[in-house]
Amino acid sequence: MRNLLSTVLLLAATLAASAQNDLKSVLSQLDATLSHRDSYIAGREQRIESLKNILRKSDFSDAQRYILNQQLIDEYTPYQADSTIDYLYRNISLATRMNDAGHLNESRIQLAYLYSSAGIYLEAANMLKLVDTTALDRRQLVDYYIARHKLNDELQLYSHDSAQGHESWRLTVIYAQLIVENTEPESVTHLNFRLRQAIGARDYPQAVEISERLCSTLQPLSREYAEASYMRALVADLMDDTPTAQVWFARSAMTDIQLAIRDNAALKSLANTLLDDDNIQRAMRYMRIVMDDARFFNSRLRPWQDALALHVIEEAYQVRRQRMDAMYNIFVVSIGCFMLLALGGVVFVLRQNRKLNLARLELQQANNRLNISNKDLQHINKRLAGLNSQISEANEVKEEYIGIFLTMCSEYIDKIIDSRRHVRRLLRDGRVDELRKEYSPTDGDSRELEEFYRNFDTTFLQLYPTFIEDFNSLLDKEARIEPKKGELLTTELRIFALIRLGINDSSKIAALLRYSVSTIYNYRSKIKGHTLVSRDDFEERIKTIGAFSPQHL
Repeated sequence: MRNLLSTVLLLAATLAASAQNDLKSVLSQLDATLSHRDSYIAGREQRIESLKNILRKSDFSDAQRYILNQQLIDEYTPYQADSTIDYLYRNISLATRMNDAGHLNESRIQLAYLYSSAGIYLEAANMLKLVDTTALDRRQLVDYYIARHKLNDELQLYSHDSAQGHESWRLTVIYAQLIVENTEPESVTHLNFRLRQAIGARDYPQAVEISERLCSTLQPLSREYAEASYMRALVADLMDDTPTAQVWFARSAMTDIQLAIRDNAALKSLANTLLDDDNIQRAMRYMRIVMDDARFFNSRLRPWQDALALHVIEEAYQVRRQRMDAMYNIFVVSIGCFMLLALGGVVFVLRQNRKLNLARLELQQANNRLNISNKDLQHINKRLAGLNSQISEANEVKEEYIGIFLTMCSEYIDKIIDSRRHVRRLLRDGRVDELRKEYSPTDGDSRELEEFYRNFDTTFLQLYPTFIEDFNSLLDKEARIEPKKGELLTTELRIFALIRLGINDSSKIAALLRYSVSTIYNYRSKIKGHTLVSRDDFEERIKTIGAFSPQHL
């Protein structure tokens, strides 16, 4: 019996070690894939630009333009929501002009599915109402069922009305069954929805079997494989098999990255599972990539979902930081005890010195050595105090910007909700002209941008009140920058404020400040032309403004 128990324990330990090694290997592959992320994105951008160049020719028929637009839609669908919607509406116009009911229904179904994915549920429902289901062939009918399933699946997940949520769940089950009944048994769509049914019924062994069959038969570098891998990970997560879930989430994320898919969920789900001390920094890095993708894809729903995930990771990070602080306190107490022991040694030596006059010279030498040790300890304490000050400053900056980010998100969500309520009220009352007149000016956009600049300037100067003076001290007198009356920071100061915060990339700075990349590059080059220090060291000096330096000890 003891031998059997020992064998079982040894086998369990071996499997755990093997799973851990698999995770380390796949995470290393994922990090290597992420290092080439920009090149994968550039490849998709190149394909999109090539299709656009072809479309710019004016000698195409409406039918040919419809096909080219559909190719662009296929490229944009997992990449950028706004552009996908734009080209779907172009195809709806073309199909209407050609009086082609098949293509018209096809585009409307695609648009409804995209609206549902983006959280635009009312527009998705209205678009599906326009579809003439009697004119659909079998393939289009399945697509229609899939769009209906997607809409009801989203509604049952996010509806605050329990009755609506229950009804949407019921319809989700019905449409899943219709899809299964109207597809070939070995088709990807059929297996995908059988997998969903197995998950809904909590038949996890069947779900594992179907998901692994999909993963083994699909092309590894395809969107279908990324989705199948994600579902395999989801099943493992539901079974509390975290190591397996992490491996499959990572494989799905790698495929998303290689295909330049920016409407993805695998990397976020993986980050949510990497909450241990060894991987929390990696999880934070993954979430920054996820939120960058969400901003670019421009879905209403995705940033909100990512913010919830980021909150979980932030809490894990805070727990880790508290644990590190506790360890630091223990270390400080240990040093204090050591110093007390050292002091006791000095007292003991002094007392012995009075009794042993013959050994006075040797004791004096020992006392000198102890004094040197005390100075070293004082120097170490000063350096520890400096490191503590750096940690405190970094935490204050992070906490300040997290608070500001959450506050701004909340304010903009409130504004969006108020705006939509106002629009619905005007539409309900038939006051369309008033609505058009109200939203035609662009002053609101300028005010929003000015408010963003003002919030950024105020917060940054609270964190670094001497930034302007320190920045100007690095420039020639004639090139120094002073904000005008009523301004906090100028455009040039904002650019280098972002650099002080660690944002070096000109494209990211341009996106944040609403300028072109060339404009940002020109501003940076112009300022560097008047620096009192080396051009190569200028921006590194900017990054140290307001920071604690150990050299001050």
